[in-house]
Amino acid sequence: MRIVVAGAGQIGSLIGAALAENGNEVELYDTNPQLVEALNQNGLTIERRDGRVDRYAVKATLEPGSTCDGPADLVLVQVKGFATRAAAEKLRAVVDGHSSVLTLQNGLGNEQVLREVLPGNEIFIGMTTHTVVTQGVGQYLHTGMRETFLGPSRGDDLAQAEVIAAAIRRDDFPVTVNREGQIRVQQWGKFVANCAVLPVSALTRLRIDLLIRQQPLYDLMDAIVREACAIAAAEGVALDPEGQVAFLHDLLDRAGGRASMLGDVLAGRRTEVDTINGAAITFADRHGISAPLNRAMSALVGGLDLSIAMAEP
Repeated sequence: MRIVVAGAGQIGSLIGAALAENGNEVELYDTNPQLVEALNQNGLTIERRDGRVDRYAVKATLEPGSTCDGPADLVLVQVKGFATRAAAEKLRAVVDGHSSVLTLQNGLGNEQVLREVLPGNEIFIGMTTHTVVTQGVGQYLHTGMRETFLGPSRGDDLAQAEVIAAAIRRDDFPVTVNREGQIRVQQWGKFVANCAVLPVSALTRLRIDLLIRQQPLYDLMDAIVREACAIAAAEGVALDPEGQVAFLHDLLDRAGGRASMLGDVLAGRRTEVDTINGAAITFADRHGISAPLNRAMSALVGGLDLSIAMAEP
């Protein structure tokens, strides 16, 4: 398949590497000139948890489609939520009516933006959970992974979803296809965990291994998960709050590394809190739910974003 990956950061690069290993023609599109130059000159380096180091010769570009001959069979959107619309506008140049679009992004709301900008393309949604540490430009330490799930966002086109899954799937990179209803449950399941882990890690600046040793922080994250589950229930997505708390604990016990939002803060980048806790607030307001914990996380991380922006020259 001819595949364009929009967003050559941690997760985009991991999945791009899997796609390339499976024999697909892969182009990594990013707006960071330093990253694009490094990927083209030095390749993509991923160190695995067992110490193995894999290096990939990749094609990276600042303009999607510049290294591909013809429209993409698949576009994977893996940019931060606040950049989804701008990326989708750029991706118009590489899609036609037969191109599929897949989002495995954090947060909620990205699917709707993609549908607005690329109305002629079938949108596939899903969730993937990894912990990654950036060791250098185009160099990543992959410290933890769970199964990836994807499927159609409308209807039951499981055949095309299986084609997409097969393009990514490897023995060490499991991918499961599910119907829309189940995918949305899985998507919300990851979302409620992100509402808890990402802002708490960003605000405390603690790696996962240190974060989970602090019982008051664990208690706070559990409470945020339960609050987010109540918001999900109001949206018609039935999640077991205690089951989601158990999922959170298992995820953190296996993860290692640091949360992506902490990586953004440490690098002086804008976070995607608007599509995480901000999205939770949007849904809460729709149903008259107070959601004080998500509001607090959104306000505090929003303040961090403001301080980072004000510090820029």
